[in-house]
This record gives sequence, C-alpha cells and structure tokens, in this order.
Amino acid sequence: MSGVVESLRVDLPHTYASIPGFRGALVLEKPGGNHVIALTVWDDEEGVRASERHADEFAERIGDAIGTSVSRNVYRVIGTTGIATMSEE
Repeated sequence: MSGVVESLRVDLPHTYASIPGFRGALVLEKPGGNHVIALTVWDDEEGVRASERHADEFAERIGDAIGTSVSRNVYRVIGTTGIATMSEE
C-alpha cells in the first residue's frame, strides 16, 4: 500500500499542476490499514470538472492496490480553521 501512496504523492501534484485552478493536494494513509484519502483543493468547480479523468485514474490505482472499490466525492468548502490561505502569484 505504501508504494501506491508514494506513487500518488509524486504523480498527483505533477498531473494536476497543469490544470487551471489547482491549489494543492494531500494524500493520507491510515497507519496499519488499507485506507487512503487523496484530497485535492481547487479554486472553482471548473477545475474540479477538468480533473475528473485524472481523479478516476488515481481512484482506480488505489482500488487495485487495496482490492476494494473506491469512492470519489466533491465537497464545497464552507469554512476553515488554522489553514493558511495561499497567496495569489
């Protein structure tokens, strides 16, 4: 499982970096378990839609590695605490 997490840690940011609106990503693995969460952050829904093909590919890779189905969900940020905002460049 850690090999998949490492692969995603390397591949995910590079893949998404070329898509307008990409702000960042977190890839989390539950210690000792078969649970991975990949969280991407986008400026808007247009960026999310543009990333869907890649998200499906990443979900399939995770599912193949852990031998189970993977779900993808889209959420809208309604608030933050303790998270620094990214400055516009």
